[in-house]
Amino acid sequence: MVTRVESMSHSQQGSSAHTPVTPKEVIHVATVNVRYNNGTTSDGPIFDIPYREKPWSERKTRLVDCLLSTGDLDIIGFQEVLHDQLLDLQHLLGPVYGHVGVGRDDGKQAGEYSPIFYDKMKFDLVDWSTIWLSTTPDIPSKGWDAALPRIATLLTLRRKDKKGCLVHAVNTHYDHLGLRARAESSLLIRSQIWQWVKRIEEREKVEVEGPVILFGDFNSPPSEGGYRNITSPHPLPSGQSSFYFLDSYTHLSPSSTTPQTRPYGPELTYTDFAPPGSRDATRIDFVMLGAEPASDKEYNVKGRGEWEVDRYACLDNFVDGDVKGWKGRWSDHRAVRVTIVHVG
Repeated sequence: MVTRVESMSHSQQGSSAHTPVTPKEVIHVATVNVRYNNGTTSDGPIFDIPYREKPWSERKTRLVDCLLSTGDLDIIGFQEVLHDQLLDLQHLLGPVYGHVGVGRDDGKQAGEYSPIFYDKMKFDLVDWSTIWLSTTPDIPSKGWDAALPRIATLLTLRRKDKKGCLVHAVNTHYDHLGLRARAESSLLIRSQIWQWVKRIEEREKVEVEGPVILFGDFNSPPSEGGYRNITSPHPLPSGQSSFYFLDSYTHLSPSSTTPQTRPYGPELTYTDFAPPGSRDATRIDFVMLGAEPASDKEYNVKGRGEWEVDRYACLDNFVDGDVKGWKGRWSDHRAVRVTIVHVG
């Protein structure tokens, strides 16, 4: 995922010469599952079929080009990233971006990363950590009925241009098989993020609450417990303090800054390496805003710190013949790009 903080000019907000308008703070974020590098090659006639999986060596530049072509990004979350792919992404994004994250198998370089890249021109790194989605979140481990170890990367940044205000970002990748694991992971993440944010903000002695942005591949469509648990405005069953999360797809708020009428692009974010209309296609990749649990009768429609979803786009992963004549999907997931705006 990529995110950028910037101020909107008066002309962007449609202000007149007679009515000065205070520029709004915005953050641009993106998330995408890159599909791990499994050694696929382009040998043989089968790979002339456009929708078949292509090698990472061909996909990587198209994926990054897609992200960067949409404009500045401040924070980017990637999933399913092996160490060699991490190095590729850093090279392709360039020195303006820093990143954090570890391999899920050993907490170092083994296994898939869920790294977060951030614009070093806009942010200073405050702190970061990794948790495992299990009953032992501090050590490499599998949780519940999960097939594989799963992680979340937690990152806190300080905005350089806004008097040191903090931004909290979390990138995760839920298990693809464990139905219970996905449901439990959401409950765990809600409490773990709350503890992280409160600890960091207390340590840093902040005066203004920062936004909490959660993104990733949840492997859980809206009909499932994993999604329902992460978006439920109710307190956790355990009684632990927590945030809950507003899905940017369903909480797009048209405003005077960008009156986007509806989420742009395809609804479904997972396509598989298959033609359009695949029965496996679904919406499982999300960018969400943290909110405080409310009473049974009053639900928050804004994120923590008075942030709202201002723009939403799902960027297609299929290239139908580029300048090099290349056709194919650069991943089996589409990218999600979101802009949030401070309305307080």
